[in-house]
Amino acid sequence: MMKTVIMSVAAGMAACLGMAAEGPLATMEKTAPTPSTREVAGEVGTLLVSGRSCLLDAKWTEAAALFEKACSLDSTNNEAAFGLSAAYIELKRCEDALPLLEKLVKAVPDNPMVKNNLAWVLLNIKGQAAANAPRAIKLARSALLDVPSDYSIWNTLGEAYYAGGQFDKALRAAQSGLRLSLLAGATNSPCRELVSRCRKAAGASVLEEMESERR
Repeated sequence: MMKTVIMSVAAGMAACLGMAAEGPLATMEKTAPTPSTREVAGEVGTLLVSGRSCLLDAKWTEAAALFEKACSLDSTNNEAAFGLSAAYIELKRCEDALPLLEKLVKAVPDNPMVKNNLAWVLLNIKGQAAANAPRAIKLARSALLDVPSDYSIWNTLGEAYYAGGQFDKALRAAQSGLRLSLLAGATNSPCRELVSRCRKAAGASVLEEMESERR
């Protein structure tokens, strides 16, 4: 079983705050917002603050409800979409997170958090991990170019290689992630379990090849 891995919530939400500045709120400032527009913007801002707090407190259902309301009030707000996708991932609602992240990756194609989480979602849609593995590998590798020291992205890359049957590459990615997680002081890194799983899969693959050669 894969364990849900999302990059630092605080870092992700901080990045999305910058993303949102390019969206509707910036436009509203230029067009002298009406009182009703100000009220909506204020309500969205309050919802985002509460939603971030719920994510940090692992209150996934409450976070989803807050971000859903924010999205309904401002469908182009990047932070609201990112927060909602993060809550959906934790609630194992990857099918619901997918369209949000697909939209975000087009709006902010260079954001590593978005690429990492989209790769993770693609790998966790039931029955589609193997088919989605090539794209997930590409997304995770691209995210690593921006933040090569983030072990959670190495874990995503390892899971992508694993889903694609590339067990040796999966093991190397997982080992890299495990080393980085130990340096960061993480005691519950998912990379440790992935390393063990990759070794077993790689060993089984070698045995299958040997049996095939004997026949």
